[in-house]
Amino acid sequence: MSLLGKKVQLTGLSQKGKNRVREHGTQWVVLAETLTVLFAPGEIGPWLFIAPQPWSPGIGQDNKASRWVRVEGDKDFTVTPQE
Repeated sequence: MSLLGKKVQLTGLSQKGKNRVREHGTQWVVLAETLTVLFAPGEIGPWLFIAPQPWSPGIGQDNKASRWVRVEGDKDFTVTPQE
């Protein structure tokens, strides 16, 4: 299931996650998708690189709030795909 280019909703679980959602909103867009990331060896994803909405091409990846999240089992967020 590819979520590339689609919107997801974030719900904060940890204090860090709740702060991120409070500061940047619950609606995010998926900019990249992969099964592994270098900063978490041995933790198989899928991982999503996301940026907060509103998003426009060329800006999202440079947004300081953009980040990698794990689709399932992320310690900071619950990720819910949107229609």
